[in-house]
Amino acid sequence: MLDRNEIISELIVPVQTGRRAVYLKCTTRSADDWPALGVAVSLDAEGTAVREASVVVSAATSKPTRLTATEALLRGADVDESVLAGPVRRRPYEVTVVADVRGSAAYKKQLVRVYMTRAIRAALAASAASSRAS
Repeated sequence: MLDRNEIISELIVPVQTGRRAVYLKCTTRSADDWPALGVAVSLDAEGTAVREASVVVSAATSKPTRLTATEALLRGADVDESVLAGPVRRRPYEVTVVADVRGSAAYKKQLVRVYMTRAIRAALAASAASSRAS
């Protein structure tokens, strides 16, 4: 906890060796507008075999929220299109999506489904590209 007269002057983020991370956002107005949705996915994977996963949704929720059930689904899985099209696409119900000027709750739930799948695919593709380069 910081005292009232203290400020954070440095933040050190350790290198995430072997992990691939992707952040996607959807803005409904201009690119510099507050997003209607943000999805962050970080995977420790070799090809499509996922050892560890972190998935966070923001902007469409009242606060950034980890999707622990989705993480559990991905952890230890060989993620292919059947996993992405089936169980992963049903995971938006894991969070409470809020309506605002950027979209209705129903619209944002659909955004979560689409963008979460895109983010996982992109992280897996980055993992596969990294494996081929090694």
